[in-house]
Amino acid sequence: MYLQEILEVAIGLVFVWLVLSVATMSLKEWLGNLLNLRGKDMEKVIAQMLNSDDMTRQFYTHPLIADLYKQPDTPGKKTRLPSYIPANKFGATLFSLVVQAGTDNSPLRAMTGQINQQLASIQSPEQQKLAKADWNAILETAKNLAASGLGTTALDSLKLQLQVYGEKYPEAKPSLDVLAPQMDAYYGQFVQEQRAAVASGADTGLVMRQFRLGLLALQKTNPRLSRSVTAILRQADGSILRADQLVATTRVNLESWFNDAMDRLSGTYKRKTQVTAFIIGLILALLLNVDSISVATSLWREPTLRQAIIAQAQSYTLPAASQGSTATVSPLQNILALETQLQALNIPFGWTFASFNTAGHQCSLLPIKAGQIWGIPSRDSQAQPVCLRFSNLPPDSISWLVKLLGMLMTAAAAAQGAPFWFDILGKLVNVRGTGTNPSEQQPVG
Repeated sequence: MYLQEILEVAIGLVFVWLVLSVATMSLKEWLGNLLNLRGKDMEKVIAQMLNSDDMTRQFYTHPLIADLYKQPDTPGKKTRLPSYIPANKFGATLFSLVVQAGTDNSPLRAMTGQINQQLASIQSPEQQKLAKADWNAILETAKNLAASGLGTTALDSLKLQLQVYGEKYPEAKPSLDVLAPQMDAYYGQFVQEQRAAVASGADTGLVMRQFRLGLLALQKTNPRLSRSVTAILRQADGSILRADQLVATTRVNLESWFNDAMDRLSGTYKRKTQVTAFIIGLILALLLNVDSISVATSLWREPTLRQAIIAQAQSYTLPAASQGSTATVSPLQNILALETQLQALNIPFGWTFASFNTAGHQCSLLPIKAGQIWGIPSRDSQAQPVCLRFSNLPPDSISWLVKLLGMLMTAAAAAQGAPFWFDILGKLVNVRGTGTNPSEQQPVG
């Protein structure tokens, strides 16, 4: 009997929720952009994947990633991290960092500080300078060791250089004696793997030799990341033998690992943004006094109001209206625009104020002293001081519960998003009897 009226009330409610959702989404985007929420969440996920604060820092300062965001203009200013990183850049950057780990974490480089301290005991400054230059040459040899295939001959050659260096500069011999067994432990496993690869006929290539060396270095400094990347490398090793194909497949597998992590991040970020949207919607409902139960009651009681809001809803569902801008602007602009839209609907929104007799008491926003009562100090048309209070507050506890329930309904509706309510509004308007747009009908035959 009242199906038409119920449908019209539903259209009115959905239209109000749609208007609120547009404002909520805009405020949510503004807040997310201001706080760089997605960029920070992505940094946390990447830090978990890399399992190292130092490697995370190296990742974001790598040229491939640093080009994705603007560096701060002034020292000390926080960097706005990128909110999106292409998977291919992640794979290439991580591959490069693993290769770099093979040289940065070698026993020789780790021993450099101690060697320099011992060389400081040399009396002649020229001799000190020469000793450091010779040590840097050894470091360069170790850095390029992967290029030679890291065979036993190359490793023995490096050991011989260290022995000659110790004889030439006896001040550094104690450190070099400690370094010799570390060299065997660091490079020995890799030499064995290279022998097995050569025996199987696999074309490891220079890049993959350096990559494997980096994985060996990570076993001590970052074992969790080493295990993850080693598992990814084994997937590629199972079917590819050519070096260029092995590099490409390894990078693709690193990209897949990154994409899986980003999928999980998207789900987490969506849940967080829904909570944020609910909080924003609740604040808007409280600030503008948008009570869904009160709105439904007003629409049910006033047929003229229903017809007016349905007319606006029908115009809103037109294709041109659906292209409305959702530009990110300031919160104040969004709230003022939302208030204007709601007032245009002629539904009783907002809080109203009325002056009242203070009866000798002082009006104050914070009544903390004796003789003060709560209210907003103002002046009337004769410039006389008056005290303003809300005149449309619920009269009793039951009414308060109903109003709070209505505002929670408003907040929950606003958190659903404008596209959700726009689709529902279009279906409800069509069900009411507007029919299908002739341009949307399918041709017969």
